[in-house]
Amino acid sequence: MPWPPSPQRPDTVRSGLIARRKRICGLRRRNGVLDTVPMRFGVVPSSVRRDVLNWHGGAGQAWLDELPRTVWSLKRAWAFRIDGPPYGGGSHSYVVPVLLEDGTPAVLKVIYRDEENRAEPTALRQYAGDGAVHLYDYDPETGAMLLERAVPGNRLKSTRFFGHKTPAAAWRRIGIATGLYRRLWRPYEPEAGYPEPPAATGMLDAWRAEYADATPELIERVGDDRLRDALALCDALADPPELGIGNRDTHLGNIVSAEREPWLVIDPKPYLAERAFDGGYFLFMQQLYGPHSGGELLRAVAEGLGADADRVRAWALLRFTDHLAETDDERDIEAASKAMRELEDA
Repeated sequence: MPWPPSPQRPDTVRSGLIARRKRICGLRRRNGVLDTVPMRFGVVPSSVRRDVLNWHGGAGQAWLDELPRTVWSLKRAWAFRIDGPPYGGGSHSYVVPVLLEDGTPAVLKVIYRDEENRAEPTALRQYAGDGAVHLYDYDPETGAMLLERAVPGNRLKSTRFFGHKTPAAAWRRIGIATGLYRRLWRPYEPEAGYPEPPAATGMLDAWRAEYADATPELIERVGDDRLRDALALCDALADPPELGIGNRDTHLGNIVSAEREPWLVIDPKPYLAERAFDGGYFLFMQQLYGPHSGGELLRAVAEGLGADADRVRAWALLRFTDHLAETDDERDIEAASKAMRELEDA
């Protein structure tokens, strides 16, 4: 059965959309010559510019150079006006508040497409607003999305709960988050025009190749025993008991307060994966940065997600191994190694 369409935007916005997309957007013709049209365009946040350039080099610079024209083209096609400065804190997307023609608040998100995020519109389309922001529209050419604006939009990570001290508040955040991620995991149904999410088993294949032929530097940083354990975990997870739309980027910063539901997920990184996959990164983040750890945390995450605890633990240990393999900060390595040891002993 096909997925239901995205919630309808006003007729004034949707009517003629296909025709408008066929026009040359962001340009105007003056005496037979195409000329650019000035637009209100916020400065790209420094974190986005830095990460795009660090990770993607010349291709990232080309994306940044083209970004003003891309936004202007989308502005013409989707009939919105920019409603404030871009949001900060992202890594490789330009996100800015906009207003639709009827005054409805929304968000424009233009992503630098990569393996992790290319299927974000697919996941949001299939979530259909159930625990996540609505996808109003999607441009396959650029990967840009027009999204519901969550108001007030406070991140669960930094929300304080009246009458809750730090440990109790942390448990409440964990319960809210795992409940949402449990709702969002669902079977994947292909749909024309929307990218298929990559398979989480591809991550296992990449780790297996890297750790089986580890460099001396990698062995020194991670440890011989942990690399052998990681290879065994890759084999143990290779045949998942179920497949659906998982999320590679499950953490408290990607859940924000809203009005139609108390909390909504933003910025999913969908992969075809088992439920325990979602718990791997979430448990890794909580074990490393949260006030709770060990077996009690593992059980809470697994039960909240409805996932097998041993497989959640295995995915989390692999995320720890990957983290140790990628970081070169000594203090970070020490903290991650300690947190990983607590989970190994759980």
